[in-house]
Amino acid sequence: MQMLLLDVKAVIERDKGATSQTEVLNELDDTITSYAILSHRWQKSQEVDYDEMMNLMKMETSKREEVKQRNGYEKILRSSKQAISDGFDWLWVDTCCINKHSSSELSEAINSMYRWYENSTKCYAYLYDIDGPTFPVEQNLKRYSKHKGWPEWFSRGWTLQELIAPRDVQFFNKEWVSIGNKRELADILEKITRISKDILISGMNSGVCSVAQIMSWAADRETTRPEDRAYSLLGLFGVHMPMVYGEGRSAFQRLQLEIIRLSNDHSIFAWDPEGRIRRCGSILADDPSDFRDCGSIWSMEPEWFVQRVKSHVQHPSVAGRIMPANLIKSAVLAVRRNALVRELSTCSIASGGLQISLPVVPYPGSSSRFRATLGCVASPEGPLMTIDLHSDSTRYYRYFGATEQQPTTLPRVKPLFLSYYQDKSHCNLTLDDRTVSFYDFTRYGTFPRDIVGNSVKLLLKNDLIVVVYANDKADVRFAVGFGYYFGSPWTHVVYDESRHTPWKSYARKAYESMRDRQRDLADNMADHSTRASSDTASFIKHVHLPRSIWAARVMWGVWHRGNCMVTVDLVLCSGCCQGPLDCKTSTTDWNGVETPGPMQEAGPSSPKYGLYMDGAQMQLLHFPDIQIELGDYGHCSPTFERNGNIFQDLAANPAYNPIKRKVSSETMEGDTVTVWASAGGDLTLDLRQPAGLSLPNNQELVSLLKALSPRLVDKCLVTSVVRVRPQFWSTNTPLCYLSIPQVWRRDTFDIEQRARFKKIREQFYTLSNWSRPVTSAGDRRSSNNKTTTKGAIKYFSDLFGIEHFESYFGKITFFKELSVGRVPSPDSGTPGEEQDPFIAALTKTLCKTMDKVCKFPKHRMQGVKHEIGAISKTLGIKACITANINITTEC
Repeated sequence: MQMLLLDVKAVIERDKGATSQTEVLNELDDTITSYAILSHRWQKSQEVDYDEMMNLMKMETSKREEVKQRNGYEKILRSSKQAISDGFDWLWVDTCCINKHSSSELSEAINSMYRWYENSTKCYAYLYDIDGPTFPVEQNLKRYSKHKGWPEWFSRGWTLQELIAPRDVQFFNKEWVSIGNKRELADILEKITRISKDILISGMNSGVCSVAQIMSWAADRETTRPEDRAYSLLGLFGVHMPMVYGEGRSAFQRLQLEIIRLSNDHSIFAWDPEGRIRRCGSILADDPSDFRDCGSIWSMEPEWFVQRVKSHVQHPSVAGRIMPANLIKSAVLAVRRNALVRELSTCSIASGGLQISLPVVPYPGSSSRFRATLGCVASPEGPLMTIDLHSDSTRYYRYFGATEQQPTTLPRVKPLFLSYYQDKSHCNLTLDDRTVSFYDFTRYGTFPRDIVGNSVKLLLKNDLIVVVYANDKADVRFAVGFGYYFGSPWTHVVYDESRHTPWKSYARKAYESMRDRQRDLADNMADHSTRASSDTASFIKHVHLPRSIWAARVMWGVWHRGNCMVTVDLVLCSGCCQGPLDCKTSTTDWNGVETPGPMQEAGPSSPKYGLYMDGAQMQLLHFPDIQIELGDYGHCSPTFERNGNIFQDLAANPAYNPIKRKVSSETMEGDTVTVWASAGGDLTLDLRQPAGLSLPNNQELVSLLKALSPRLVDKCLVTSVVRVRPQFWSTNTPLCYLSIPQVWRRDTFDIEQRARFKKIREQFYTLSNWSRPVTSAGDRRSSNNKTTTKGAIKYFSDLFGIEHFESYFGKITFFKELSVGRVPSPDSGTPGEEQDPFIAALTKTLCKTMDKVCKFPKHRMQGVKHEIGAISKTLGIKACITANINITTEC
């Protein structure tokens, strides 16, 4: 086989200015030529390519000198000198010995590269970032912070095969001083690369355990182009395939399929054994990093696989929990042994999937989730590895998140069609969280990827994105997750209990928590999705935020429409809700005309008149002899009773200017538009010179509706009107559209929970009143008040310590007037702001009274101090009153 090699003597002579006609690049047979080869880290804009090396002497002087000043030229020159010193006439350097302008030559070179390194007599590994005279033997995270503490050469994808393939690898530092060879440094190289020193010294035939193990070596390596993650591994697997730069991650899928064609190694399906990634869908991995935890996996031949399956099902620990009726399957394994070996030895590749036979067993109570056994083990003495599969009746997909009990039947070998198709179907989600700022919340960011504006794209097969919101003044933070799991949508809200970690760390933690539970979250949501009766269905999830006076309300439209609006809102909530509530099914108006936030259609169902506003089909109501204006609100039962107008209630603002819309219908003549009633018959209206108006969808109006929500609960709002010339009608607004803004809707309260909160507040108010200073002689507390106070103290002393009490939350308006500052923590050692005098007085009085009335011993007073802080936070006080306060029986 031919390869281009540098004539090292010609390179040196040409650098000295010789005008010899000797070609510096020659084609030679790598199987019979003795040559050295260079392994190095490419440096951007510093390398010398094929054309520059061939035409160096033909260049203008300035250009030639610029090329000679590059680090890449210096590497060629120094490695040529080293080759001459070692007795070689020929040298191969990847930067200049491949004509990359020819796609065929580039493809041939990449497919041959492992062999070229393997056939070389000596490989020079140039480590540009080592300054000293010795090879580093300890990890140095400070010096090599971007490369896990080792020289960059060990983090690159292509250098993996360049380390393994050559028999002799000589390492050089920045100054081209030799700092050791592969055999001498085998122990430290094993530590750096996780490749056994036997393989490093003797090659791939001396201890490779599985496909997954080889993949694990490349898990933490990087390449400039994503395709090279796959192409750099071709030689390690003995695979050949064409190069298609631009295909992205599909290259790694093609690599895996080529490996499957050549090998019957089941470990290629055992990626992510620790469940760190938990990506569902394709049976094939997305990236070598998916095999990070696979370094110790051993694959086995089909004969041993069948024997291990037989031994497994006959083991007492397994047979003891299997129903007797299934034990006959164990005998079948012995009878069909040879047939099973043949069956487990075959795997065919079809369009979008693999036809393969594996032992599988269903999870109890599920007809779509299975556990499949693979012919590989995590350690020589360990059990057979398994993976979970999800079936849609025709194909099986990789699946994570099984929470069912362990299978109670024995596995049965059956043919499976494992999908490797990466379904790119997605839903375009528009996030509307404009109202969260009303209560001083802001969107901090998203994880694991950023979103552009308010647009989120979610893959239908398996995807998740987390959005973090926070109110720094109130020290409240929560995360909302939106996801898809095998086509089922779900959402979830997680409250941040710690509130002291950076938001990105919290977002990652929330993401991992939701990712691990997405199967259950999707199953719960699926029940509501199947009950949706129309395209106007929407779902609302209401979750109270612990130790606050707010709840997060998440609402979205029908997910299967491909595009949907999701709204995140904050509402006042005392904790008396049913929460955390299951999703409620509601209806949302999707008539095609933008509205300021989600709306629910209101008003009688008929008669309604159909027309088009800016081309969007709508059904509008007609109320004869009632003057209706855009922005009116009131009740509709069944006729509209106007209570006011949102624009008249507040000062006019140009931002509230309505949007003008063109009105049309199927029947139009001149400037008259005829509309027909939906009830049928001949009921029509002739509209002369109609003009449509709608509320604008902007931040100002959304904020206005939010501000009006406390006093306009469940009222209707006129969001669109059609006006005509007044001389033909008693009113110039014959048609209107009524909606109920979702921000005006209120959830019902749990009566029992609300009563308990009322009791808590009453008792706490009693204690707070008792702690107020006496202002006059006539303000002495009576014995009845002392009895009441004693009862309140007893109430809280009994209540303190109950675990679930910390999850009680209430909107305590009494404390809104308090300005509570922070105090230093007992172990912080740093001064804080002054404590509010009222809270200090309350704390001292409570401690004093509890000591005298309830006879609390001294050693319990510190606990009482913390309990007072806990109840204060529970009832909405921001301050943490667990400071270093002197508490004695004399206070």
